[in-house]
Amino acid sequence: MVHSHFSRDGRMRIFSEVSWYCKTFSRQNVLCSLIRQSCRTDFFGMKILHIIYDDIGNPWCGGGGALRVLKVNECLAEDNDITVITGNYPHAKNEAINNVRFIRIGNQSSYLLSRLSFSLCTPYFVNRIESDIVVNECSYFSPCFADIITKRPVINVIHHLIGKHSFRLYPLIGLYPFLVEKMFLKTIKNLITSAEQIRYDIQRTVRLEESASIANGVAEEWYDLTPEEKPFILFLGRIDIYMKGLDILIEAFSGVDKNRDIILKIAGGGKSREVLRLKNLIELSGKKNRIEYLGKVSEEEKKELMRTCQFLVMPSRFEGWGITALEANTAGKPVLGTRIKGLSEAVIDNETAILVAPGNPDKVTMALKQLLDDDEFRARLGKQGRQWAKKNSWRAVAAKQYKFYESVLMDAKKKRDV
Repeated sequence: MVHSHFSRDGRMRIFSEVSWYCKTFSRQNVLCSLIRQSCRTDFFGMKILHIIYDDIGNPWCGGGGALRVLKVNECLAEDNDITVITGNYPHAKNEAINNVRFIRIGNQSSYLLSRLSFSLCTPYFVNRIESDIVVNECSYFSPCFADIITKRPVINVIHHLIGKHSFRLYPLIGLYPFLVEKMFLKTIKNLITSAEQIRYDIQRTVRLEESASIANGVAEEWYDLTPEEKPFILFLGRIDIYMKGLDILIEAFSGVDKNRDIILKIAGGGKSREVLRLKNLIELSGKKNRIEYLGKVSEEEKKELMRTCQFLVMPSRFEGWGITALEANTAGKPVLGTRIKGLSEAVIDNETAILVAPGNPDKVTMALKQLLDDDEFRARLGKQGRQWAKKNSWRAVAAKQYKFYESVLMDAKKKRDV
């Protein structure tokens, strides 16, 4: 296990103390040495190094990608030695979770410095932590070009493409993630996507050695929830106004008859700027007595909200393979979502969900009314959703992902032997 004292007193804060940064290489050597000493000897699989900026504990952007990394690696850690490098954030510490070592690197004082310092520190750790294979979760804002910085086999994981959405998300700096995505795609050789449509789009322009589409999973305890209906509909996810379509949702909900005994509950954390924008949108909507922002909720609160809502709403403009949609179906709840790549594979239109065109508040309003008015239709979608979700356990996802690791590692060994 990697102990928490590795990051105390700001040892990983490279921008806040220039003098510390000048001496950092000797200290990082000590850390990497301690990581090697902590490696397990009771495994018979492979050594896996997993890189991801995101983290389920990260208050700025803990999302579905981080959850997948945790759940898949928890399954694989039964027989393999796994180290996960993540970005740093306030009060973060190095720790082991169910035999998976988590190393938080970089600056934790601000979101911007956290992302920048993560990208700067990652090459050092990648080249000093021993592993048979490197798994690199793509981040367009904290990129790691793993295929360039190591000769070991690298598997890149991409959940969605940002494309021109970057200019709408960040008008001033949108060119940066737009260009990073293009550069990143030129370097990758092996690829995992959670959505087949995303893999198809990448394969049209990128020559890959190996690729696979492996959908996300859901925890088994979701099947134990007993569905119940209370008078509210639910949005559950990261607070990102543009990407998640929260402006569309609030406008659409304003079109629902005010005499209905129904409220909209919005749950999730995010950057303070986005949360403030959300609160302003609610205030300006004139429906603040019918829209409730809950903030970030615990796992138990999340399950209770999902268990008791009438349905889940996901009006995203772009999205990966939506884990939250699958969790809703597992809890016996239908989903109102958008017909976009990724999400349209996580649910089945008119069988487990209603899908509408993205960016269209009128269509969302119509779908809201349809699900609220038709109790029988809503119940049928929820029941069919539960059946659909049963095939997507995290253990099954981990088994598919590990099989792909083995294939890539075997091909790499063959090339070395030639």
